Amino acid sequence: MARSTDHRREKALPIDERATPAAGRTRADSPGEEETTLILPNFRSRHPEQYRRPESSRHLGSTAVRGTNTFLNLRYHGSDQRTEDLGHGVRRGDALLVVAAASIGLLLVSAGYDLSRQDKAGVGLTLYWFGLLLIFVPACLQLLHPQTSRRVRMADSLVLGIGLLLAYLILQIYQFTRFDEMLHVRTLRDIRETGALFTANPGLPVSPRFPGLEVLTNAVAQLTQLPLHLAAILVIVVARALLIVGLFHLAEQLTGSSHAAGIAVAIYSCSPQFFFFNAQFSYQTLAVALGILFLVLITNEDAGRAEAVLAAGAALALAFSHHATSWVFVGILAVATVAALTQRDRRTATAVLGITVADIVLVVSWAVVSGPMLNRYLGPVFHDAVFQLTGIANGTGETRKISTDSSGTRNPRWETALIGLSLLVWLVTLAPIGPFRRRPVAHGRAGSVLRSLRLLHFIYPIALVATVAPKAAEISVRLSTFIFIGLSIGAAYSIGCYVDGRRRLVRWVVTLLGTVAFMGGTLMGSGLDWNRLPGPYLVVADGRSIDSSANAAARWAARNLPAGAHFAADRETGALLSADGNQRLVIGVPGGGNSGQILFAPSFDAQARDLLRRGQIRYYVVDQRLADGLPHETYYVVNGEAPKGTRITQTELGKFDITPGSRRIYDNGAIRIYDVSGLWEGSAPAAVADE
Repeated sequence: MARSTDHRREKALPIDERATPAAGRTRADSPGEEETTLILPNFRSRHPEQYRRPESSRHLGSTAVRGTNTFLNLRYHGSDQRTEDLGHGVRRGDALLVVAAASIGLLLVSAGYDLSRQDKAGVGLTLYWFGLLLIFVPACLQLLHPQTSRRVRMADSLVLGIGLLLAYLILQIYQFTRFDEMLHVRTLRDIRETGALFTANPGLPVSPRFPGLEVLTNAVAQLTQLPLHLAAILVIVVARALLIVGLFHLAEQLTGSSHAAGIAVAIYSCSPQFFFFNAQFSYQTLAVALGILFLVLITNEDAGRAEAVLAAGAALALAFSHHATSWVFVGILAVATVAALTQRDRRTATAVLGITVADIVLVVSWAVVSGPMLNRYLGPVFHDAVFQLTGIANGTGETRKISTDSSGTRNPRWETALIGLSLLVWLVTLAPIGPFRRRPVAHGRAGSVLRSLRLLHFIYPIALVATVAPKAAEISVRLSTFIFIGLSIGAAYSIGCYVDGRRRLVRWVVTLLGTVAFMGGTLMGSGLDWNRLPGPYLVVADGRSIDSSANAAARWAARNLPAGAHFAADRETGALLSADGNQRLVIGVPGGGNSGQILFAPSFDAQARDLLRRGQIRYYVVDQRLADGLPHETYYVVNGEAPKGTRITQTELGKFDITPGSRRIYDNGAIRIYDVSGLWEGSAPAAVADE
C-alpha cells in the first residue's frame, strides 16, 4: 500500500519556470540560505538539494538547467511528477550542539587516557568510549534528520571526521609513537636534513619512493616555520578535512542528495581504518583524500579547464604518495570505463577511457621506476597471504584468532561480539530487502563511477572471508578503506530514503545500529585495548613500548653515535632510534638472515658473528624488558627471527655483557647500547655511559 502524501511539501514549479541560479552558486537548502563556500563554485555538486522521495514508485532522473554554470536538478518520474522541495519544512539544525558534544567527548577521551597512564585502564576505557560516542552519536542523529540544511550537514560531517581525528591525535601531540609513523618520520627527516629525495630508509625501503606526504609536510614546515612534528599534524588535519569534504561532494554528485552525502560520511567513519590507521602520519592518510578528490573532479562533467588541471595534479600527487592507493583508484576507473561501455554511452565511455588510460600511464610509469623495491616489499605479503589461505583451505593451516595478539592477550568477549554485530550490519546492506531495496541511480560519468563503487561494496563479503588468515586479514582490513567508499554511498542513499518522513524513533534505531557498527569497526581496526590506551611498558607493543627510557636512549644515540653507523634493535626501539637519529637500522642482513637471529643466539658463535659482519652492525640496542614476555606484535625484531611463539630469555640478552669484544656504552636501567664492532672487526669500543 502506498504511503500517504507528505503534506509538508508543495508541488514545485516546472523546471522551465524556475529562476536560473546566479553564476558560480547553487541553490541553498532553504530560501535565503547562503551556499557553503567550502569548495570552489565549479566543484559543487550538480544536485545540491535535499532528496526526498517517500513513494517507492518514484525514480531518480535528472534534467539540465543552464545558466552561467549548468545545474542538474532532480525530477521524479511517474503519475505524480514533482521536483524536490527546495525550502518548505527545511530546518537549519544547530551545528553548535554537535560541536559542544564533540568538545565534551574529547575531554572525556583525554581523561580516559590520563587515567590509563595511572594504571586505571578500566575506568579509562569507559571514559574513552563515552567520549568517542559523544563525538559520533549527536552528529549521526543530525545527519540522519531529513530536514537538516546542507550547510549544517557539511559542518556536522567535518565535526565528526575531525573530532575523531583529534581523539586519536591527543596521544601524538608531542611525538609520533606508532611503528608506521616513526618509519615515515625517518623519511621526513632525511628530506629535511639532506634536501634530497629517495634517501634509503632501511625500516621501510618503499617509503622514500613515494614521498608525497613527507614532501608536503616539509614544505608546510618551511613555509610556516613550524617544527616538523606540528607541521605533520597540520597536514594530517588538512588531509582529513579534504577527505570529509571530498566524500560529501562525491556522494552528493552520485546520489543527488545532500542528505545521503551526510549519512555517507557517518557510515565511512565506521570503517575499520578510519579512526586509527587513516589518522596516522602515514602515506595512505594523504593518498585516500587525494583519490577521493580526484573522483570528485572527474565525475563533475561541468568542470572546466582549471578543474581538469587540478584533477591531473591530484592524480600525479596520488601516484607520488602511495602505491596501493593509486592502483585501487586505477581499478575504480577501469571498472567505470567498462560500465560506460556496457551502457553504450559513447561520450561518457570516451571521456572515462581517456582519463583511465592517462592515469594508468602515470601510475605504471612511477611503478616501473620503483618496481624491484615494490616487489621485495609487497611480494612476501601476498605470498604469505596466499600460502596461509591455501593451508586453511587444505586443513593444514592455522586460522587467525580474533581479538587475540601473539602474546596471548585477549580482548573482552563483548568487544568481539560488537565486531561480529558490526560485520552483520554491513552485510545486510548488500541484500535488496527492506530499506536497501532502493539504490541510487545516476547517468554519465557519475553513473559509471557509481557502478564501479557499487562493485567495491559487493567485494565486502570476500574481504571478510580473507580475515581468517593473519596476512590475508592485514590486506583485507587495508582494503576496507576503499570498500567503504562504495558501501557508504550506496547504503547512505537507501537509509536516507528510508528515514525520510518516518518517526523520530526510526532515526534513533538507525543511530543505535550505527553506534554498534562504529564501535565494532573501531575495535576491528585498532586491535586490542592496550593499543588504544596509554599505560605501562609492554613488550613490543607499538606505542606502548615507547616510554621515557626508550626516548632517553634515542636522544643519547642521536647525539653520540656516528652518523650513518649501522645498528640493530627490537622492532619498536629500532624504529624510534631510526626516526630520531642519523644512524642506519639493520634488519635484513645481506646474503641471508636477519638481526633478530643475533638477539636469539645463545652466544656469539661463528654464525652470530658472521651476521654482524655481513650487516656491518656496529651497535646493538638491547631492551632488557624484552625477556619479560612474548611480543604483542608477532615478533621481537623481524619475522623469521625464531620459530613462532619462541620467547627470548635473559641469558640470550646477557651474552652482550659477558662476551669479549662486546662492551656496554650506554645504560639507563631498561635499555643498554653495546658496541659490538669488536666481535667482527677488532675495533676498540668506547667507554660506557650510564644515564
